[in-house]
Amino acid sequence: MIKRYLLIIGIIALTNIYSFSQSITNSPYSRFGIGDIDRNGFNNSKAMGGLSTGLRANNQINYMNPAAISAQDTMSFIFDVGVQGIFKDMKSTSSTANFDDFSFDHIAISFPIKRWWFASLGITPYSKIGYNIQQTGDYEPIDTVNLHYDYYGNGGINQLYLSNSFVLFKNLSLGININYLFGSIEQYNQAYLDRPDSYATVVADNISVKKLTYDFGLQYYNEFSDKYFYVVGLSYSNKINFNSKKESAVLMTENFSLYNINVIDYLASYSSKIDTISSSSTNNYKVEVPARYSIGFTTGIKNKLIIGFDYSYQDWKNIKSLNVNDNFGTDQSFNFGFEYTPGKFSLRDYYKRINYRAGAYLNNTYLKLNGEQIKNYGITFGLGFPLSNQRTSLNVSYSYGKRGTTANGLIEENYQTFGINITLYDFWFIKRKFQ
Repeated sequence: MIKRYLLIIGIIALTNIYSFSQSITNSPYSRFGIGDIDRNGFNNSKAMGGLSTGLRANNQINYMNPAAISAQDTMSFIFDVGVQGIFKDMKSTSSTANFDDFSFDHIAISFPIKRWWFASLGITPYSKIGYNIQQTGDYEPIDTVNLHYDYYGNGGINQLYLSNSFVLFKNLSLGININYLFGSIEQYNQAYLDRPDSYATVVADNISVKKLTYDFGLQYYNEFSDKYFYVVGLSYSNKINFNSKKESAVLMTENFSLYNINVIDYLASYSSKIDTISSSSTNNYKVEVPARYSIGFTTGIKNKLIIGFDYSYQDWKNIKSLNVNDNFGTDQSFNFGFEYTPGKFSLRDYYKRINYRAGAYLNNTYLKLNGEQIKNYGITFGLGFPLSNQRTSLNVSYSYGKRGTTANGLIEENYQTFGINITLYDFWFIKRKFQ
């Protein structure tokens, strides 16, 4: 029965794989670099504060450290699909705004090839860009008229990954991710007067990116006794120089602010009212992401408790991304989390078999704006509900976080994120004696 569900869900997902990988965000901070980079893994990891480097579980897919894939049983198959939602309040010293969104998050499978070789394949967002910034200034020739500047961005980068995980020795695993990153970023800068007989000038940029990249992971796992265990993990992501192409155009339009629509909808619906002043395309546009290093550790009681931490580091100071490098610094992340299962093998009490998860995170992001390094921090919670068998589960995660500040003319974001995914686990490689 599970195999049939896996096949149906897989066919539906693969026919809609592009829409699955699309995510929307709304943050003025996504204007810089390649946007909001997603490093939180799937929902069991998200619920534990984003733990991934030292996290090792035999019924969950952890592509963030490919060495963890080898924890899977040698005769099993795992299918994972998830969705996410976000609710966000943004405020400055003078205004507030709200935003919410719901979208597909990921789809992935994991399976053994040999007793010492495991693989995983999936697609998930890598980064998200979405912002709509408005500024108003004086128009000197006419005192009663204001000049408006709008900055609008949309798009993101998707990650299609193939993980290979190898058991080198009894307690040591090595993993390699081969990632294909692809996507497009749309940016529009427009200026117009607040009078109906005026025109708007729009500078439109479309940047397409693609690149093959690599992640390497290592995990050493052992036991203190028959009861206690520990895992030490390391991971490394190589520096990325995207193959990118930028197409630019300067447009003259009517003052479409009167229609109360964004620039993308206007350009799509009123193309006959648009004059192209100039257009060009530029190859080899500079888009970079620095190498990333991470170390993690988990320990606990087998089948009952997991507790651990992660630390990661990225130096953005000499990076040029979207032809900008003045606002970048050092990115450091600290992640803490735990999972508690009161009675994993309890037959009568279902609540004892539930995985209870919680955690916290602090990210000193790579952005430095107006003398402030932008911080992102929060707390997380989650539950893992076992389904038809002990290893198939429905996982939910929730986080409450804060990014930025209202000091020095910046914007503070208070957000809540929700995630739901189903992890289907089955034994597919058993040779049956009777048909």
